[in-house]
Amino acid sequence: MRRLAREESGFTLVELMLVSVLMIVVMGATLGALTNVERTSATNVRQNENQDQVRRALDTLSRELRNLASPTDELPHAIGRAAASDLIFQSVARTKPAGSANVRNTQRVRYCLDAGAKNLWRQEQKWTGEAVPAMPTDSACPAAPAPGGWDTKAVAAENVVNGVRPVFAYNSAQPTEITEIRASLFADATPTRSPGEVELETSVFLRNQNRAPIARFTATVSGSSILLNGSESSDPEQKPLEYYWYDEANSSACSPLPPPEVPQTGCVGEGIVFNYTPPPLSGPKRIYLVVRDPAGLTHRAPTQSVCLTGVLPLCN
Repeated sequence: MRRLAREESGFTLVELMLVSVLMIVVMGATLGALTNVERTSATNVRQNENQDQVRRALDTLSRELRNLASPTDELPHAIGRAAASDLIFQSVARTKPAGSANVRNTQRVRYCLDAGAKNLWRQEQKWTGEAVPAMPTDSACPAAPAPGGWDTKAVAAENVVNGVRPVFAYNSAQPTEITEIRASLFADATPTRSPGEVELETSVFLRNQNRAPIARFTATVSGSSILLNGSESSDPEQKPLEYYWYDEANSSACSPLPPPEVPQTGCVGEGIVFNYTPPPLSGPKRIYLVVRDPAGLTHRAPTQSVCLTGVLPLCN
């Protein structure tokens, strides 16, 4: 027992080196796993924050589009530019400066995609005068703030990777006829690593945008007259309509002259119902109707061919 107590022999150097190597391997594997978890967690956090930013930008865009503001009541001129990656429209500002003569408190808002920096930009043009200023024509995104142009510029969303894919889609090519806008943003904060890009989309119906009326009519022969009835015509906003009747064979100027939005020649009458008696011996009639809403938007109904029996020349 005394000999064992006095024994001073321990682990050999080889044994110590083997234990050290094993410890290094285990620690390395553990640290590698922790590093990978940390990197994945940081990537997910960055992606989630980026997606939240894009969602906020789409929410702001949707709110401003729903508050679409035309220059005057009913005029559908609130959208100034409707391009695939560049949208300009008028909206109601949140706050109104004291003493402002801008009664409607409108402002121009622009959303555009800077493809190089992959940022969605938001710009504002505000005014306090009664008259609506001219829309800035600068197509650069973003345009530099300047007197009489854009007042501000700010990044609405980062890491937008749409590339050639359009940001905005419209239900009409004519700005005055647009009633729905869809915005699609592809977000990817880490393009070189997974997870991949995420698409976020919203669609807004422009509830304040005046829409063109729809013209429809019936033509009923009664002896030598044609009873024209446009009561089937409608206006999306239920506004009262004006009705103008035309005969394609009539090339004379209308008297009195109708509004400039409708044809100035060939009209034979006005009103929702009109009894048209064509000249004798004038043959078959080709009649059409044009309706106009209070904002000046018009629509022409398809031409109808009407045959008056007993009137020369005879109908085919």
